[in-house]
Amino acid sequence: MFPRLLLTSGLFASVAALIVRAPLGFAQAIPVQPQITAGISVVGEGIVLAQPNVVRITLGVDVFDQSLANAQAEAARRMDAVVSKLKADGIADTDIRTISFNILPQYDQQGNPNQPVLRGYQVQNLVEVRSTNVSGLGSLLDDVVGSGATRVQGIAFESNDMEALKNQARDQAMANARAKAEQLARDSGVTLGRPTTIEESDTGGVTPVQALVPRAAAAPAPTTPIQPGQLQVSTTVRVIWSIQ
Repeated sequence: MFPRLLLTSGLFASVAALIVRAPLGFAQAIPVQPQITAGISVVGEGIVLAQPNVVRITLGVDVFDQSLANAQAEAARRMDAVVSKLKADGIADTDIRTISFNILPQYDQQGNPNQPVLRGYQVQNLVEVRSTNVSGLGSLLDDVVGSGATRVQGIAFESNDMEALKNQARDQAMANARAKAEQLARDSGVTLGRPTTIEESDTGGVTPVQALVPRAAAAPAPTTPIQPGQLQVSTTVRVIWSIQ
């Protein structure tokens, strides 16, 4: 009887030893260290200036009247006159696009603020116009204002080939990045290898020009001066070169 008991106890002790030792074996895994790639990281910038040859403007009419029907009719009459003038100045139908038509009730807040009194209605009709006659923009604005337009806003100058300008900016940015990397390689006594990472950040754009609409003039006024300035298309690239 006693030998069987000793054998059982010994087997239990062996199993217990295995249970205790097993986690230790799993916990001894060696972590993999990330490999650090040696290289030179630089940021290059490219800027291209160009004369705009396309202009987009938002213009239209605002009419107020106590009668909604009268306000709508007057707004339609003025807008028809404005669109007819645009076409007479060479703007194609496809370059005139309605972007907003609003009817806004106007209330008088005097007296009891909880019971505002309806004064009338404001009707607004706006179109976006595209023109390739940048130099004639001032005359065009004078014509539409004389035809009944009471709102001109959001003048933006563009190029009809923006992609070509962006390509030039990218070429300049990469050339600038390479020049910086080559200088750093010389100063460090190493040889510049091939690019391993290239990241672009497109930051091109142009600030819109706002135009003020004259209300009335007692005598003929000179042509409205508009300065298109220049387009600036820019981009930046971050490039990492290997070193040898």
